[in-house]
Amino acid sequence: MIIWDFDGTLLPLAPYDSEHTLMLHKLGDTSPRPPYLVRAIARLLIEADRRQMLSNTFKQFYIRLMKGTPLNLLDQVSRRLSDSISTQDRQTIRHLNSENYRMMVLSCGTADLSESVLKMAGLGDCFESIAGNRFNIENGRINGMTLHIAEPADKVIWLTKMGISAERAVAVGDGYTDIPMLDWAETAVLVDRSGKKRKRYKGKNYRIISSISEIIDVLDLDVV
Repeated sequence: MIIWDFDGTLLPLAPYDSEHTLMLHKLGDTSPRPPYLVRAIARLLIEADRRQMLSNTFKQFYIRLMKGTPLNLLDQVSRRLSDSISTQDRQTIRHLNSENYRMMVLSCGTADLSESVLKMAGLGDCFESIAGNRFNIENGRINGMTLHIAEPADKVIWLTKMGISAERAVAVGDGYTDIPMLDWAETAVLVDRSGKKRKRYKGKNYRIISSISEIIDVLDLDVV
C-alpha cells in the first residue's frame, strides 16, 4: 500500500497549496469581492500557514471564508491546479497502478480539492480512497467542513483504524504534516523538490527523492 500526501507531494507547491489557491481565487476572482480587511487577513494567514505557523487559526479562517461559496469554484481551481502535475508524474502514478500497487491519498487538506484535481489530471481511478477534510454542502454551496484529519497525528490514527499494516506500507510526504505518518511506515519517502529538506530531516530514516518518478527506484520497479 502506497500512502500519498497531496499538497507538496502529488501536487507541487507553486508556491501555494490547494487550499491557499482556492482562497486566493475566492478573494480575487469572485463577485462580490470580500471586504478589504478580510482579504488582508487572508493573505497574512496564507503566508503564516506557508511558514508552518498558526495552522489551526488558518483552518478556522479558511472554513469561514469558504462558507456560501458555490461548488463550481472548486472545479475552476481544480482545473488550474491539475495542470501543475507533470506528464512524467502522471505516467509514474499510472505505472504504479498498472503494477497493481494499492494506493490512497491521505491529507490534512481539503479532500474535495484533492479528489477533483486528481480526477481532472486523469488519475482519479488510480487511488482506492482519498481521505482528508470534506466540505459540508447545502443547496450547491459550501456550508462548513467536517474535519476528519485535522492534525498530522490524525493520519496515523486513521490508518490504524483502517487496519493498514505499517510493515506493508510505503508513506510518501513532503513535510511537517507528514512526519507522524512517515515515522509510522516501514518505508518512508520524503519528496524534496527544492533540495532544502535533506539537512532538516538528516536524522530520520527516510528515503529522499527529488521527483515523484524516483519512487520507481525506491520500489525497485522497471519502467516499461
